[in-house]
Amino acid sequence: MADSRMTGILSALEVESDIILKEMTGTEVSVIAGMTFTRGYIHDRKAVLATCGVSKVNAALFTQIMIDHFRPDCILFTGVAGSMDPSVKQMDLVVADKLTFHDVDPHQLEFCFPNQVWFRTDERLTELICQSAEGPISGAIITGDQFITSREQKKKLKKRFPEALAVEMEGCAVAQTCCVNQVPFAVIRCISDLADNKAEDSYDAFEKKAAEKSASVILKTICDMQ
Repeated sequence: MADSRMTGILSALEVESDIILKEMTGTEVSVIAGMTFTRGYIHDRKAVLATCGVSKVNAALFTQIMIDHFRPDCILFTGVAGSMDPSVKQMDLVVADKLTFHDVDPHQLEFCFPNQVWFRTDERLTELICQSAEGPISGAIITGDQFITSREQKKKLKKRFPEALAVEMEGCAVAQTCCVNQVPFAVIRCISDLADNKAEDSYDAFEKKAAEKSASVILKTICDMQ
């Protein structure tokens, strides 16, 4: 019997969502405000999938529309990211336990709605993804509208956010949107580059493999959901 609950799945790029789309059955496409959402089933569980494009604004828009129109019980974000810590290597999986914006003044985050600097992921979902991933690294991820491509940028960010394990461009926007809507969420990233002077070349070399590894964990997580 099909599970009546709905799981929302988001990624920034098609390369990050294609493997999931291929596993969906009974699909139906909806276009809302020019944004495409695909409903269907994954392992007999209802799911809605969307590729939001890069940037915080796109991520927030897609997340809010997904919540308003499809009422998911939870939202999972999958994709690639740059490493922010020497212990995190290319093709490592990082599962967020909290996220923040690195390109917004933390005082603005603290004193403007929703009045918090860090957004914590749902503990149950995060634990389930970690179990499905079989030994990922769990910790902080930082988000901003920049592709980090220099050691100097990375050094400055690491000084401000010493606990950060990965850097990307959408996760915290999804987190904030889910938080204010009280929708459980989780974020998994596979490392495609080291956010350094070689980041662009590394990204090109590892993007597809990293994206597929992260998406495979999401598929297994949905299969394991009770």
